[in-house]
Amino acid sequence: MLASNMTALHFHATIHADSEQAMVSQQQIEQAVQMLAQAVHPAKIILFGSYARGDARQDSDVDFLLVEPAVPNRRSEMARLRNILRPLRIPVDVIVASEAELREWSHLPGHILHWALKEGKALHEAAA
Repeated sequence: MLASNMTALHFHATIHADSEQAMVSQQQIEQAVQMLAQAVHPAKIILFGSYARGDARQDSDVDFLLVEPAVPNRRSEMARLRNILRPLRIPVDVIVASEAELREWSHLPGHILHWALKEGKALHEAAA
């Protein structure tokens, strides 16, 4: 059965650098996407939130949604993603959803997946 709320749907992997963090550059975002794409091979990587909208501030984190065919062990996957992105030392929040979860929950206006798709920008899509 698919998760019925955001808490059960995903875990956040937030990695914060120093509190005096400068804005995250486009190059750093592209590097994060490349690292995730090589390690995870997701169906999609979507940038959403303030960096996608263009209203990021110095204290903003970078929000990614990774869509994978299936997510059998979400905790393990989130730990793996934290380790992958740790060397970048940027504030990042990663949400992982399966393709089935995306289909089930993305149409609900109050759901994080809805907002990620509505305001997000696909930065990586697997070849069909």
